[in-house]
Amino acid sequence: MIDFEKLWTNFDWVVLALYFVGILLVGISMRKRAGKSVKSFFVASRRLTIPILIGVAAAGWYDSWTIVGLAECGYTMGIVVIAVFVVPEAVLRLPLAAIIGPHVRDKIPDWVVTVPDMMAYLYNGKVKLISAITYIANLMYDSALLFAIGEVLKLVTGMPMVLSLIIAGAVIVAYTALSGLWGLAVTDLIQFAIMTVSAGALMIGIINLSGGLPGIFDTVGKMDPTLLKPMGNMGAMEALAWIISACAMYCEAACYQRFSAAQTGSDIRTAFSIMLSMGVTFSISMVFAGMAALALFGDVAASPAEGFWALVFSILPVGMRGLFVAALCAAVMSTVSSDWLIFSTCAVNDIYRGFINKKMSEASTVKGMRVAVGVFGVLCVVGTLFWADGIANAWYYLGGFLFSMFFIPITAGLFYKRKTAMGGLSCIVYSAIMYVLWEFILVCPGGIPTSLFVSVTGAIIYFIVCNITYKKDSPLQDAVV
Repeated sequence: MIDFEKLWTNFDWVVLALYFVGILLVGISMRKRAGKSVKSFFVASRRLTIPILIGVAAAGWYDSWTIVGLAECGYTMGIVVIAVFVVPEAVLRLPLAAIIGPHVRDKIPDWVVTVPDMMAYLYNGKVKLISAITYIANLMYDSALLFAIGEVLKLVTGMPMVLSLIIAGAVIVAYTALSGLWGLAVTDLIQFAIMTVSAGALMIGIINLSGGLPGIFDTVGKMDPTLLKPMGNMGAMEALAWIISACAMYCEAACYQRFSAAQTGSDIRTAFSIMLSMGVTFSISMVFAGMAALALFGDVAASPAEGFWALVFSILPVGMRGLFVAALCAAVMSTVSSDWLIFSTCAVNDIYRGFINKKMSEASTVKGMRVAVGVFGVLCVVGTLFWADGIANAWYYLGGFLFSMFFIPITAGLFYKRKTAMGGLSCIVYSAIMYVLWEFILVCPGGIPTSLFVSVTGAIIYFIVCNITYKKDSPLQDAVV
């Protein structure tokens, strides 16, 4: 067992504390700018520029799973994760950045500020309600991300996990509730810089310590040759499921929030395309870091996570260790804060104001959203109990679930001229039920991954129902821009 507490210094505490204080100060300073309207609070009055968009895109698309999860995958799976996830992720997300994002910003009406809003615009109120409820259920993924903070702080500082989760959750709630997306945009830019510097320092340290990546690969190959094979021990179906999970970002509410907050569609195309190329480098670095952890500490570490942090603490000097832990916190907080803002908007603006109290004022709605951020923060902390065995599969399962339910209704809804409300509703309801049935009750018959089976059959149902229920005079036809 590696004693990380002896390696953690007071200077590292200072660096970490300064990070948390700085994030809180940003939230306080941006409070007035958030305003009293849903548009200013949720999409920053649609005024984010290219530099800020790059930061919020990177911080939103690359989270603690990208750091710890991919490192764990590199440790246990080897380079196959690059072939089946990292590279496909960048390639498959490019149309999202270059086509769908600009389309959403420039062609969708100004009143559409959330994914449930978009579902109402593309389909109807029933689809909006189901979408709002489902996106709130994605809180479980945020619990996995938050668990990573508690795990590492307990590992390196000895701080009780419950205490670290409460502190992190409270900071996220504070700056999110205070400043909405205005605060998130500024903090994301800071967090992106911290993540980039920390990852770069780690890779330089690995190369200096091991003499280069070939030495790492040679050691890993002797421990387990399959870790160096492009497909490892992975079958074609499992590989396809991983590739599909990379497409789940098409269904991420945070993406469309960022798209709606941009000044123009061309800004989205530029910022997100730049961010994707940077993201590939960052993700591959984390996979290699996991493999380096196996090569250098696989014989003494009790788990992949412990091996990874042993690598970090052995390579980085005092102070930089605190900065790397802050980078992990930054990766978590950038994604989680955005999601809690989205969940609160779904709960208060889309569900309560949209269906229960339609006369609710803008000011009251924003107040309710701020309270809801705190509620979801508490629920997220409690949800970390489900991820005690690690977070490596969090995106695989939850990303696949989102993809199965919403990929076709969103992408086809934006461009398919014969879409109908019944088609969208049928696909979403079927996919939600079948995903649970196929994954947890039938346990993937024939070895067919759940995300693959459900997304294909859901698409078939969508297009069949749309064509059966389509009428040329349907008002939905006019909704396609």
